[in-house]
Amino acid sequence: MSSCPTHFVLCCLSVHQVEVESGTESVLLPLKVPRFPWFCIFRLLQVDKVEWMDGGNRTVHVNQNGHNQPEEQNWLYRTRTRMDENLLKTGDLSLTLSWPTDEDEKTYICSVYSRKGDVLMEKQVWLKVKVQQVEVESGTASVLLPLKVPRFPWFCIFRLQVDKVEWRDRDNRKVHVNQNGHNQPEEQNHLYRTRTRVDENLLKTGDLSLTLRRPTGGDKNLYTCRVYSRKGDVLMMKQVQLKVKGQ
Repeated sequence: MSSCPTHFVLCCLSVHQVEVESGTESVLLPLKVPRFPWFCIFRLLQVDKVEWMDGGNRTVHVNQNGHNQPEEQNWLYRTRTRMDENLLKTGDLSLTLSWPTDEDEKTYICSVYSRKGDVLMEKQVWLKVKVQQVEVESGTASVLLPLKVPRFPWFCIFRLQVDKVEWRDRDNRKVHVNQNGHNQPEEQNHLYRTRTRVDENLLKTGDLSLTLRRPTGGDKNLYTCRVYSRKGDVLMMKQVQLKVKGQ
């Protein structure tokens, strides 16, 4: 019976494309290494670290010696990523990214390192994030940016933890804030004050849609809704692109 080779191996795989809609709870960037070479080569070469990076050279997720290293993550990804805890046994190096937005649309690179620091394999995944489009005529009385959370997980998970629902535009201006079921108009940017509305019973209904009154060309923007827990964690996130015609 022939023995498994133990020399250095560099394995480069083709780019895989994944598409997801903004507002989806999570997306999987797949990387499952076949039984050969994972069990026959990589494990014998003593895998030390599995690292996911994005195209901007930011650290997305690091697993070293079978343990996650959240302190090494870029802040953009902290609390938003997950990998198989038994990846050294299974060869499943896939990355789960929660609540993807258009800012997550980029290339991701997974690299597997030996204890000597050699790259044993690499793979690239291109993530495309589709954002819901809403179109309205300038001068219309109002426009709805829709976000209705399904009964699950809203009633079974989020409702028990939700502290704040916040809409912002692409320039990070606060469009609307609802905390503990109460609107906070003093936190709004002056551009949106008196012009927005959300369901007053959103904690009961799960309807987080935003109504924007008297839309104009200046309101053409990307709007992001984030739902925060009492600990400040993002429970969910969705984006809506507003196009205003007639300007």
